Amino acid sequence: MKKPEGASAARMTVGLNSSLKLIKSGEAEKALLAKDCSESLKERVRAAASEHGVKVDESRTMAELGADCGIEVGCAVCAIRKNK
Repeated sequence: MKKPEGASAARMTVGLNSSLKLIKSGEAEKALLAKDCSESLKERVRAAASEHGVKVDESRTMAELGADCGIEVGCAVCAIRKNK
């Protein structure tokens, strides 16, 4: 699977807290949520994304998302910052 379109390292925020902060601030274009992460984490990200009008992509596994984010471990969630 290829890196999400427009998702340069400078525009990606990795991890739950950082991603939620970006979503809630209105600065996130899209949230990437691993399809194999915990349901409670999914619920938190989906709720914040829905409230703030952010699209959620759940097409990757944690391993795939980690690789897409350029880290050597799995990643449950990341967010892509809007272009300015």
